[in-house]
Amino acid sequence: MRNPVGPGTTTHYSRMTNPPRHPSAMHADMPPYFHLPDGKRLARLPRGVLFTPSQESIPAITFSTNGFPGARVKDILKDTVLVDAPNDRVFEQHGWRTTNVALEWPGYDPRAANDPGHMRLCTVYAGAPITRNRLAGEVCSLLWNYNAKVAGKVPVTRGFERWALDPNAVHVSDIWLLSLHYYRNVWIPEFYVKD
Repeated sequence: MRNPVGPGTTTHYSRMTNPPRHPSAMHADMPPYFHLPDGKRLARLPRGVLFTPSQESIPAITFSTNGFPGARVKDILKDTVLVDAPNDRVFEQHGWRTTNVALEWPGYDPRAANDPGHMRLCTVYAGAPITRNRLAGEVCSLLWNYNAKVAGKVPVTRGFERWALDPNAVHVSDIWLLSLHYYRNVWIPEFYVKD
């Protein structure tokens, strides 16, 4: 047998019919590693102590596809995947017209003037609250634009070379969006990268 846990095996069907619980729904620290349904391992971006579940003031907005946590950034940008519950109006209960989103990508200084990793997000489009799928697209577009502005142009802080947005380290096609967390006055996306 070539792949003892591949399609056609009981292990494969067991894993595919029983997706894991989304890590953001557990109200605990996000796991350092995460496995996709195909067995690939993803590593969590390092976060500071201010960005932990105990510091959240609003429950996280989660993204999953076909019941499995996470959605690949590249697939969201190309519109080749819909996140689960795509039409949920995720900000409707807050009544906000706008909110802040910041990437806080490790190794890059977020305090830089005109930080390209920060945006003011409109939560209402055409009179209706933003949907989960559109929110995923907005966050992934922010990452795409941030990558275009910093990849190979902005030096990475020593010790964070592994997380540099660069084809030799982290490429946008190797990033998954798992959730969006609210800390004080800003939403921070939870990204995992292919290990």
